Parts: sequence; structure tokens; C-alpha cells
Amino acid sequence: MAHAEASIDRIRHDGPIKNSMHDIIQTLSIKIDSAARYGLYVEDARADGFDDCAKLFTELRDLELGAIGNLTTCLRAHIDDL
Repeated sequence: MAHAEASIDRIRHDGPIKNSMHDIIQTLSIKIDSAARYGLYVEDARADGFDDCAKLFTELRDLELGAIGNLTTCLRAHIDDL
């Protein structure tokens, strides 16, 4: 475990970009993938007649889209800090 912690510390201090920028970009990527998947889940739920689940997946997709907007705004505000 000590080796893993040392590796993480090295990444934190020697990384090619600031950790916060990496965190924003990584989270944005995950949210984009999730939003796309929720669209597929909505289609599956509708095809199976699970309208309540389709509604839930739509709501989750909308939350992801909101998070994507917020992360994009944050990224734009700090893009020069890369």
C-alpha cells in the first residue's frame, strides 16, 4: 500500500497539468459517457414497457447534462491554467 501512496503522491506533484484540471476533465468525461448511456437505457426501458424506469433514466440523464454544463463552464474559466 505504501508503494501505491507514493505513486499517487508523485502524480500529484509531477503531473503534466494541475490536479484540479485533471479532475475536471476526468469527471467531465465520465459524465459525458453516462449521459450517452442513459439515453440508451431510456430506449431499453421503453421497449420493455418500463415507463417508470424510462422516466427515471431521463431524469438521471438530465442531471448529468446539468453537471456537464457546470463542468464545462468551470473548464472554460480555468483553461489557461492547464
